[in-house]
Amino acid sequence: MQLIGSANCHNPDRGCAPKRRIVGTFGREFCFDSRRFRVYMALQYMASPVPDRELKKGSAELMILALLENRPRHGYEIAQLIELRSRGAIRFNVASLYPLLYRLEKRNWIRGRWVEKPSQRRRRYYRLTASGKNVLSQQRAGWREFVEAINLITGIQHA
Repeated sequence: MQLIGSANCHNPDRGCAPKRRIVGTFGREFCFDSRRFRVYMALQYMASPVPDRELKKGSAELMILALLENRPRHGYEIAQLIELRSRGAIRFNVASLYPLLYRLEKRNWIRGRWVEKPSQRRRRYYRLTASGKNVLSQQRAGWREFVEAINLITGIQHA
């Protein structure tokens, strides 16, 4: 999250006093009133449930970079690990995963190379680059702050 300074609340309908405005990981704005310890989030479509697709879009890069942190993996393995570790709650199909991998490679966050093994198909293995490690660190910090803000609002406690 990025502090963008003290100002009046970004949502004048709330009638908030001057606060610190913070832009979160997804460009959503938070107002923090340190006098009353209340956090307000300006979320579009807050009344309707957030579709899984929107949540996946915002977290896909983080998940992929995290899975590549310790060792190179091929695309199918990445998809399987995401599904396994999320207990089936998050699934990627080929049509969405591979374009994302190519985009991360184009940004120089990951690097792919083709590997051929006897009696197996040729596979492209991806590994995290130095630039990707920096991005992963920044994204983890951003998500940590975002989750903490959500916890303040919802009262969710982790075990």
